[in-house]
Amino acid sequence: MDFTWLFWAFNSYLAYRFCRTALALVEAVFVYWLAPFLWAPDLRKFEHRWTVVSGGTDGIGRAYVHELARRGLRKFVLIGRSREKLQDVQDFLELTFKCRVRTILFDFETGDYEKLREQIDGIDIGFVVNSVGVGRENLERYGDNPSADRQILRVNAIGSAEFLSLVLPTMERHGGGQIVVLSSSQGYRPIPLLAAYCASKAVMSFLSECIDREYKTIRVQYLTPALVATKMVYYTQGGLFVVTPEKFAREAVGTIGLSKVTSGCFNHEIQMLLRHLIPWSLLKYLIMPIYYFHQYRMTKYHARAQDKTLTQPQRSPILKAPAPIFTQRGAA
Repeated sequence: MDFTWLFWAFNSYLAYRFCRTALALVEAVFVYWLAPFLWAPDLRKFEHRWTVVSGGTDGIGRAYVHELARRGLRKFVLIGRSREKLQDVQDFLELTFKCRVRTILFDFETGDYEKLREQIDGIDIGFVVNSVGVGRENLERYGDNPSADRQILRVNAIGSAEFLSLVLPTMERHGGGQIVVLSSSQGYRPIPLLAAYCASKAVMSFLSECIDREYKTIRVQYLTPALVATKMVYYTQGGLFVVTPEKFAREAVGTIGLSKVTSGCFNHEIQMLLRHLIPWSLLKYLIMPIYYFHQYRMTKYHARAQDKTLTQPQRSPILKAPAPIFTQRGAA
C-alpha cells in the first residue's frame, strides 16, 4: 500500500506550523524592534480630551497611566475602589506631569453602574484604559472556592463589560477615540485551575473585537500579556519570563495603531510563539507543569505569610498618659 500521501500530508502540516510561527516572529520583531525607530503612536489628538481609566491604581494599569502621561496626555478620570490609592496616583500625576485629574470611587463588584454611567455621561472621552481586574489567592478547581470564582466573573467579565458599555455612547458622541482593554494570554485557551479567570478574559477578548468592528469611530486594542510582576501573581521583580509593569506599559503603548491584538511586549510575544508552533491538543498537556509550579509557589507563599503572622510576638498595648487639659489663660 502506498503511504506517500501520508508523508506529504504530515510534511505539509509541519510546514504550516513552522510558517505560522515564523510569520508571528517576524510580526513581533517588526512591531517591537523595528517600528519604534520609524513610527510612534499619535496621542496628540487625545491631549485635550479626557482619558478614563479603570483599575489604574495598581500594577499594569497604574504603569500604563504613567506611560500615557509621560507621552503627553494631561487629562485623566481615574476609577477605583480605594480612596487612598486614587489619591496617590492623582498626586503623582499632578505633581510630576501637571495633569488635571478627576477621581471616582467605585467598586466594580458591588457598585451601581447606572450611577457610574451618569457620572461618565457627558465627559469628552477620547481615550479609555480598561484594566480593572482581580486574581485569586491560589490556583483551584472551579467550584472549590465559589466566592473567588464569583468575584472574578463579576469584576473581570461583567464589571469590565459594563464599563465598556457606559463609555461607548459618550465617546461616540464626541467623535470616537481609542480603547485599550487589558485581557490575558490565558484568555486564548481554557486552562485548568484558572477556569473563571480564563473565561472572564475570553469574554473581554471577544467583546473587544466585536466593539472594534461595530463602531466606525472607535478603535479597540486588547492586550494579552503573560506574567507581569504585580501583586496579582505575587511577583515583585522581572525575570526571564516575567516583565515589570513599567517595561510592559512602555512597549504596549508603542503598539497603539500598529496591532489590535498583541501580548503587549516582545518577551511575551516570544513565549506565545508556542501556541503557533505546537497544536493545542498537545500543548495543553505540555504547559500544565508551569501552572502546577505556580500553584505550589502560591500555596507556599501563603503558608509562609500565615506562619509569620502566627509566630509574630504579640505586643502588649501601650498605655498612654492622659492628654493634658489646657485651659484658657486667666480662667479659674
